[in-house]
Amino acid sequence: IQRPSVWSDSSSFETRVVGGNEAPKGLYKFILSLQVKSLFSGNQHFCGASILNAQWALTAAHCVYNTYSASKIIVKAGKFDVKRTETTEQIVKLDKFIIHENYKGGVGPYDIALLKLATPLTLNENVQAIALPELNSEPTGQVWLCGWGSTSTTNTPVMPSTLQHVMMTIMNFKSCNQTVIKMTGSAPLDDKSNVCTGPLSSSELNSACSGDSGGPLFKIINGKPILVGIVSWGMIPCGISGAPSVFTKVSSFNPWIQQKMSQ
Repeated sequence: IQRPSVWSDSSSFETRVVGGNEAPKGLYKFILSLQVKSLFSGNQHFCGASILNAQWALTAAHCVYNTYSASKIIVKAGKFDVKRTETTEQIVKLDKFIIHENYKGGVGPYDIALLKLATPLTLNENVQAIALPELNSEPTGQVWLCGWGSTSTTNTPVMPSTLQHVMMTIMNFKSCNQTVIKMTGSAPLDDKSNVCTGPLSSSELNSACSGDSGGPLFKIINGKPILVGIVSWGMIPCGISGAPSVFTKVSSFNPWIQQKMSQ
């Protein structure tokens, strides 16, 4: 059996929500598009992030590790269509990013980074923060993913310009770990650091893919979105039968987040 390869965004500009559909416009006010100036096509979306407050956002470490200096990254809030200028959008520069000290690059645990915005966002009816989960809480059941990732289940990306979303199911950590070992031959998962979503049946090919990276996995509790995961990595091609999507488990990092934001 040919082993599926593993993606994370540091290797490519590909991005995907597989098995989802277009999100209602303006529903997810907490998602950010991280973009970089491209020589040929203006700004290019490369990762997602989530707004924690007017000045800070949360993303995956691999989105900013060994890639661009903070000054090259453009942060866009209030976006639905990343290819168009929209009246709801706010565009800010990045002051700095803070990568978790234990992140070693590539696919692995501690894939989390804070973004400090150079100027604060104006929180309004189009741009809002998402709440952090309770410390060490275990996400379960149905969760949502949104992003501007490719929607293709082949190795050739099909890039949507509008925000996509999909409902997913949290997968038992042990079975996720065993599946990853079986599919890749290695065990890059960490119980404290990771949470997985997975197709409970082979017909349910919902997955994240490599440019949804850094974006939010969230649960709606009492009508309020709670950030439970950050898109970290998965298998190529995305949506491959039985393959989990892997996220950074946000509830393990509340103290780290608070500490860095208050420094």
